[in-house]
Amino acid sequence: MPYIEIDLTLSQGAFGLAVTAQLGETAAVLGPSGAGKTTLLEAIAGLRGARGRLVVGGTVLQDSAAGVFLPPERRHLGYVPQDGALFPHLSVLANLCFGRPDRRARRDAELDALVAALDLEPLLARYPRHLSGGERRRVALARALLARPRLLLLDEPTAGLDPERARKALAGILRVRGDLGVPLLVVTHDQREALALAADVVLLDRGRVEAVGPAREVLRAPWRLALDGGRRWENVVPGRLLGHDPAGGTSEVRLEAGETVTIPHTPDLAPGAEILLTIDAEDLLLATAPPHGLSARNAVAGTIDELIPAGTSVYARVGPWLAHLTPAAVKELGLAAGAPVWLVAKSHSWRVVAG
Repeated sequence: MPYIEIDLTLSQGAFGLAVTAQLGETAAVLGPSGAGKTTLLEAIAGLRGARGRLVVGGTVLQDSAAGVFLPPERRHLGYVPQDGALFPHLSVLANLCFGRPDRRARRDAELDALVAALDLEPLLARYPRHLSGGERRRVALARALLARPRLLLLDEPTAGLDPERARKALAGILRVRGDLGVPLLVVTHDQREALALAADVVLLDRGRVEAVGPAREVLRAPWRLALDGGRRWENVVPGRLLGHDPAGGTSEVRLEAGETVTIPHTPDLAPGAEILLTIDAEDLLLATAPPHGLSARNAVAGTIDELIPAGTSVYARVGPWLAHLTPAAVKELGLAAGAPVWLVAKSHSWRVVAG
């Protein structure tokens, strides 16, 4: 049973939006600028006059044929736009408390947990004009969560943030999403962000749905991998930070499946931290024998599940990984489904996207 059911159309000058999708409790809308992602989010929030039917968590928020249209304040959705939309005359604490149904300004365990999870304690006495863009978005996220919405709508939550702040923002979203269990629909242009936050994905382009379904299946379908020369896939994998080697310039991480890899030294993360790593499919090398005498520090054994043609490229799927190859390399190495291989990667090819 889908949690989010969308069947909406909207005309805005020369632009038209038509979206039909059934999604679970964590979903992403992915697409280039101008695809209609924010317009769809605003239509779901009730801020734009779309026609059609919208159901969230079994509650009909809109059904044009039946004459049903709940206004934004009755939809019980938490909407966090890119600018945060905070009240400029209220402090951060007062903005947070405004999100509560009774709007009472008080500290309690629920508020304190969100403040800790999103690192807001140093900001509580400040006013929005004294906050950075990332800080405003974290405050807006906490305010939306305090309202206990039936669905949290996030518009480009890490846009404009540097990599370190972006990864901290994603980690905060994942943490509070896990703690509170609030369903999530996030708009993004970033495939890594979609994979990190969502189980389902809608691909939009020029107001139309290109594909919808489980995020990993949709995003690594052969037609999708063939876009832009087949160079867009980034593997996303969870892990736990084991420790640091400052002299060696690395940190050690145990991946979800049990393998241990080294990544660039990341001293701001404490041992034991849960993190999400990405590595580009182009940065994974395949070897047909255990590698020796290489500067690359990471080698993981596996078996080729399938070879996926993608334009002038080939992707080898090895368990949860995709490695980007040329047809010439596939032929010269004699690669085929079922063949044992070793995935090889340099430490500096890994990037931490949340942690």
